[in-house]
Amino acid sequence: MFDLSTSLLAGFTAPLDIGTNPLSMLWMFPLLISIAVVYKTTRLRVLFLKPLAVEVLILFLTLSGFMILAGIVLNLIVWLAAG
Repeated sequence: MFDLSTSLLAGFTAPLDIGTNPLSMLWMFPLLISIAVVYKTTRLRVLFLKPLAVEVLILFLTLSGFMILAGIVLNLIVWLAAG
């Protein structure tokens, strides 16, 4: 049991190096789909598969669009400030 808890805690003390290139930004999509699924399953009163999937897809696309737009705006601000 000690080895399992030690290896789990080691993941928090030595995190993965993901990097900051454009390809590494794709890691946000699994996180966003997880957020959308958890949020919608806690907010819907009655869980049916099709309405849940539609609601999750709408929320995922909304979150993804906002994150992409925020990234573009922040890159534009940095570009204008540096140049």
